[in-house]
Amino acid sequence: MAKSKKKKIIIGVLGVVVLAVLVVYVVKSNRVERKSVKVEEAKKGDITAIVTATGHVEAKKEVKVSADVMGRIIKLPVVEGQKVKAGDLLVQIDPATYEADVARAEASLTSAKALLNKAQLAYNRNKGLYEKKLISKEEFDLSYSDLLSAQGQVAQAEASLRQAKDQLSKTTIRSPIDGIITVLNSEEGENVVIGTMNNPGTIIMTVSDLSQIEIKADVDETDIASIKLGERVNIKLDAFPDTTIEGVVTEIGNSAKGMGLGSQDQVVNFLVTIQILKPIDGIRPGMTATVDIITAEHKGVVYIPIQAVVMRIPPEDSTSEGDAKSNIDKTSAEKNLKTKGKKEAVEGVFVVRDGVAKFVSVKTGIADQQNIEIKKGVSVGDSIIIGSFKILRSLNDGDFVKPIKKPKNKK
Repeated sequence: MAKSKKKKIIIGVLGVVVLAVLVVYVVKSNRVERKSVKVEEAKKGDITAIVTATGHVEAKKEVKVSADVMGRIIKLPVVEGQKVKAGDLLVQIDPATYEADVARAEASLTSAKALLNKAQLAYNRNKGLYEKKLISKEEFDLSYSDLLSAQGQVAQAEASLRQAKDQLSKTTIRSPIDGIITVLNSEEGENVVIGTMNNPGTIIMTVSDLSQIEIKADVDETDIASIKLGERVNIKLDAFPDTTIEGVVTEIGNSAKGMGLGSQDQVVNFLVTIQILKPIDGIRPGMTATVDIITAEHKGVVYIPIQAVVMRIPPEDSTSEGDAKSNIDKTSAEKNLKTKGKKEAVEGVFVVRDGVAKFVSVKTGIADQQNIEIKKGVSVGDSIIIGSFKILRSLNDGDFVKPIKKPKNKK
């Protein structure tokens, strides 16, 4: 009986002590200022990681039509935007000068052939006389030399005629491909010049094959490593704001495109080529496009808002609940000094537990524009502190908080 009575007394005393501790904790917690924080529950769903970039529409195949001969345009039977077939007449340059060159070359060839005929007859005659020893070897050799010279003159005249005819043919310019006249720089009556080392020459027009259209997009160097060939792309054109066009990555540039080189504001981009899978009517080269390149898709994962993830030095794992309660009045500076030099800052979130902000380190995955995947550290339904930014910046493990739930809405 004495032992039983003593046991009851001990239990009673322990109960009083526990109750006293709880009373002290409640009183202290009520006196501590609670920070109002926005919270949102961790959810489960799908996350799609994208890289967004801007670019311009280009035809996969386009030909810049320029002149190979100088002259005045006397016929220009096409207009900008017109469809053409391979072989259609695009430009006619005045052929008069080149027709005269052909006539002169033909006359020179006729003269050279006449001289060749004369030299051939003289050679044949001298050959017979030489065989009969009626002329000297010197005379026979001279007639043979005249024959070879005449043959060379004929060959030269024939080459000049081919060149003159080639130049004449270049006064007529025909379409090399099926396509559309997307750029027309010249007009009938203007003179065109051929390109030289220091002069690119006259580009009369551009013919583009719009059956295959590409987007050339500038992707920031921080995102280029995540992009792979064959990845799907959603394309928005400024000219068609309500239409989303599907595309696929076909080329990734290996060389960087630097802007502001040598300055602190240097921007480094890489050129990514995206093939439009189903072109729509009205697309034209030069149009501005915004592309969303889908780099990863994870289904049925835990996710939270991106802004909830912060960098902090994690609290000591050995700290008990009682220790945490006894330290609630310590300043954040004291807490940071305690762990400084012992641990490095890690990625994590603040979870609300019994009115207290608890820092939990997490392992993150892919992210979209609003949410981020959490692979480890958070479970579905956990109350995650998402703001405000000012509060998150100064929040510490163990701070008392007053949760304000964000209104529920669909992701």
